[in-house]
Amino acid sequence: MIRSFALVLALASFAGCKKSEEAKAAPPAAAAKAQAGGDTKQLCVDLFTRARTCTNDYIPALVDARAKYDKPPGIAEAVKKDRNAVIQEALGEWKNDSTDASISATCDKIAADFANAPQSDIDLARSCLAKPDCATYTTCVMPIFEKRFAK
Repeated sequence: MIRSFALVLALASFAGCKKSEEAKAAPPAAAAKAQAGGDTKQLCVDLFTRARTCTNDYIPALVDARAKYDKPPGIAEAVKKDRNAVIQEALGEWKNDSTDASISATCDKIAADFANAPQSDIDLARSCLAKPDCATYTTCVMPIFEKRFAK
């Protein structure tokens, strides 16, 4: 049901690291390029890559955001029935979807959409990459996705 769930980003949607590693997660080196200007594909890649380092925070938040807007259709009901099962399914998909090759392919597909995003969304995405830990990164990026899910 949620095969495209993990990879369909609002602007760019986002394995896992241990909780102790998540708290220490710093922005990837490539994020500096995106924050400084970089192209939209690179910004997309940086967002996914950062999300990969924050899997344990990111996937549950993404499940909740998708359930709020029922994107894809049926996820809201599935989350009501068994949120943990939906999260486990998403985590399983994320193992493949968060590889470098999958991230690159996804960002190739959505780079044009990302390039046409409002500058405020681009600026927010860049600012999210600078967040010092996974919890604040995830909290920062979710409104970008929710904006897209609400369409």
